[in-house]
Amino acid sequence: MAPADAAAYQALRLRGLADHPQAFTSSALEEAGRPLQWAQRRLSLAPGRPHDFFLGAFQDFILLGIVGLQGRYRLQERHNATVVGMYVAPEAAGSGVGRALLEQLLRQVATLDGLEQLDLTVTAGNARAQSLYAACGFAVFGTLPRAIKVGGQYFDKVHMQLRLR
Repeated sequence: MAPADAAAYQALRLRGLADHPQAFTSSALEEAGRPLQWAQRRLSLAPGRPHDFFLGAFQDFILLGIVGLQGRYRLQERHNATVVGMYVAPEAAGSGVGRALLEQLLRQVATLDGLEQLDLTVTAGNARAQSLYAACGFAVFGTLPRAIKVGGQYFDKVHMQLRLR
């Protein structure tokens, strides 16, 4: 994805946050106030942040799915990056869009220097997402109880990791 896709990205992201608040650590309320320039910056590639990028799945110029990677840049943790913001619009669910996005992310990661492992979190009970991540090689390494609180209800986050090297 590129900064030119910012409006579509922002709209789909807000849709995901609003429709599935328990699936994300970000909230629709917080994100709705961000200007379009925030999304443009997020979708911009930066030489100093080579492990940060976002992918989108389009059909007939309509954005149906998104996923991102965020690197860590402190000296002692540069070998790690986190898969973030995975969301597929309900009308594309079950069509393979999520798998295609994740597989493309892994292909791009394979070209990046220095990365040795990826991590992500998935809300406990989201068997469909956890199954997809497991099918792509991610393994559970723990659970953070009460990781997020939405509408007075707590949700645990399952932590998963993929070793690349």
